[in-house]
Amino acid sequence: MNRKIGKAALGLGLLSVIWLILGMFNVVPLLIELPQETSIRAHASLAVIFLLIGSAAFWNED
Repeated sequence: MNRKIGKAALGLGLLSVIWLILGMFNVVPLLIELPQETSIRAHASLAVIFLLIGSAAFWNED
């Protein structure tokens, strides 16, 4: 089960990193615009969160 969670989290983390890189080249929007809210840079937070979950899932796996 940990392995499946880890693979899913690493996959989503890599997608977030790709989104970040493409956003730097203005291919995709870098900021998420919500009505009556400030701009959100969710891609960087998502990348870090998913990569941390992925690394925790593979911790001490034998």
